[in-house]
Amino acid sequence: MRTAMVVERIGSAELKDLVARGSTLDLSFPVSSLERLAALSPAVGEGARLTARFTFRSGSEGRPQVHLVVAGGVPLVCQRCMEPLDVPVAVDVLLTLVARDAEAAGLADPFETVLLADGELVPAQVVEDEVLAALPLVPKHSATTPGGRPGGRTCGLEEQANSGEMHRPLAGLADLLGRGDRQGDE
Repeated sequence: MRTAMVVERIGSAELKDLVARGSTLDLSFPVSSLERLAALSPAVGEGARLTARFTFRSGSEGRPQVHLVVAGGVPLVCQRCMEPLDVPVAVDVLLTLVARDAEAAGLADPFETVLLADGELVPAQVVEDEVLAALPLVPKHSATTPGGRPGGRTCGLEEQANSGEMHRPLAGLADLLGRGDRQGDE
């Protein structure tokens, strides 16, 4: 087992060695260092981290594989209330490593593949790709857990429903359209 905080690239020779030995790498990534994830949350801080375990092995068809397990949380913005929302991440996937797209097309199904960049594995990119695929398309606080925290709010929706007030954002539109028609007729 090899533990490291940052491994930027794993070359083809080292990759072959890791696969041959069935090695495991435990890595940690600040969410702010993952460009595409950091762009999803303008308020991402240094405290948000993802831990990743890469377990290398030789797979079927003689291709190297990596069992990737990612855990942590990604700070996003709730699309209901626009407040911060920490989305838990739990990824567990088996990936087959290929050097070219043509190799991926030739694999028997059902294999998920990772295309090596110039024959090298870029762990941060693999983690970021898998986490992005696992995130909800529309992050929002849970309806059963108010505001995502005990005693919190439910994005204002429950208060509005319980107040008895009817919110009609387009109620005045007819009046505005009616006035506009009369002005054009004169």
